Amino acid sequence: MTHSPDTPSSAPEPDDLTPLDAEDATLDVEAALGIISAQRAAVRDTVEPDTRLLFATWGLAWLVGNLLLFMTARESTMLTPAGWSFAIYYVLLAVAVAVTIVHTVQRSRGVVGPSGRSGAMFGWAWTISFVGVFLTMTGLMEAGASPQIINLGWSALSCLLVGILYLAGGAMWQSTVLYALGGWIVVVAGASTLAGLPGSFLVMALAGGGGLLVGALASHVREYRRA
Repeated sequence: MTHSPDTPSSAPEPDDLTPLDAEDATLDVEAALGIISAQRAAVRDTVEPDTRLLFATWGLAWLVGNLLLFMTARESTMLTPAGWSFAIYYVLLAVAVAVTIVHTVQRSRGVVGPSGRSGAMFGWAWTISFVGVFLTMTGLMEAGASPQIINLGWSALSCLLVGILYLAGGAMWQSTVLYALGGWIVVVAGASTLAGLPGSFLVMALAGGGGLLVGALASHVREYRRA
């Protein structure tokens, strides 16, 4: 049976495509993949915490706060920082914790399901953890710990806590930068106690705060290149 002239012809088979048609199909696939990749990046940027903000906030807090502690402790005969420098240091830490909580919770607010809940829980983990540090150090002071141990403890435990939380955040969001910097902070926390007083404050300021600021710069360069 023959087809009439008005009968529509069937679609061409893949083998019948011309080289130009095959090239167009390849370009269409590449464009679709590019759109998908851009959408994933947009979702990531609105859900994952901005490491530049977190690193810069904590870096400035540690750099300024620990430099003040170092300078006042160096001028003291007991190698103990002045009370006003500790007050400023605690205020800076409180600001950094608040910025971390607010930023992380806001980034997780628009996400439903386990991911959103995990982000919110991670944000509030900062407050819970620092309450634990405060109770631990209060107990050591009431037990009669020496001023040197108290000063080393406040600085090292705070640093250790931030490093561990960064490690947890890096594992949760699959962020190599966040995880690597968390590991660096944990090492700095231990090394600062070996420096003694007042050297521990200087180690925390330069290696801890300075390292975080370098991490903020590296994250900014990475995001710029990705964009």
